[in-house]
Amino acid sequence: KGGFSFDLCKRNDMLAQKGLKAPGFLKTGTTIVGLIFQDGVILGADTRATEGPIVADKNCEKIHYMAPNIYCCGAGTAADTEAVTDM
Repeated sequence: KGGFSFDLCKRNDMLAQKGLKAPGFLKTGTTIVGLIFQDGVILGADTRATEGPIVADKNCEKIHYMAPNIYCCGAGTAADTEAVTDM
């Protein structure tokens, strides 16, 4: 079964109807997304590397080529991801 699951949306609506606050989102500071569709895969990532509130690198590669049809995406571990994918 593919596609987006709306189960949590229904749960959050039920919580709101009962007067409870729905869980908030968690900010991790980076964006990496993968989409699977009938004819392939799409990977996307932002390019910022941060050190706390400071943008240390505005052009940080987060999607790394490993082999044909194999890529590695890294979040929060720019140096580690770079070192491993260079092996």
